[in-house]
Amino acid sequence: MISTSDFEKGIVIKIDNEAWQIINFEFYKPGKGGAVMRTQLKNFQTGKTLERTFRSGDKFEEIEVDYQEALYLYADRRSAVFQFKKNQERISFDLEKVQDLIKFIKERTEVSIIFLDEKPVSIKIPIKMELLVTEAPEAIKGNTVSGAIKTVTLENGLKINTPLFVKEGDRIIINTETGQYVERAK
Repeated sequence: MISTSDFEKGIVIKIDNEAWQIINFEFYKPGKGGAVMRTQLKNFQTGKTLERTFRSGDKFEEIEVDYQEALYLYADRRSAVFQFKKNQERISFDLEKVQDLIKFIKERTEVSIIFLDEKPVSIKIPIKMELLVTEAPEAIKGNTVSGAIKTVTLENGLKINTPLFVKEGDRIIINTETGQYVERAK
């Protein structure tokens, strides 16, 4: 059993007999009343996310999950296909279930397949991803009213906001948890 003070990103807990992964959490102490833990949770079976608040000190059963290394191969209209590194076996997930994650990665990216009760339930991608900028509009001198950002397209088709100095051909690092630009790759 773990309590709210033991929460960490990625931990899987049992709530109402279902497995929920902690995506984000924050401690909150209102002016009146007891402290609470605000969480953002993801259900492994349905893929749905929800925000839920727990009283400080609430206890939960932690669920053990296993990870196996794999490579992301490709996605079609219905599924995303991965290949295990240890035995070259292939596995596919419904595109709806992993779409929010694979939009940040490119083919041949190493990921971890998450197993719950020996069944594959989701994937874990790297927190930082290095990608090539394939399209970037020219920065217009004096165009700093909009916060000095522009939208660029990356090699996997993802569009993100970056500083004005980023140009086509640059390799940049993005945070896959927030979907934001971090820095230019060295």
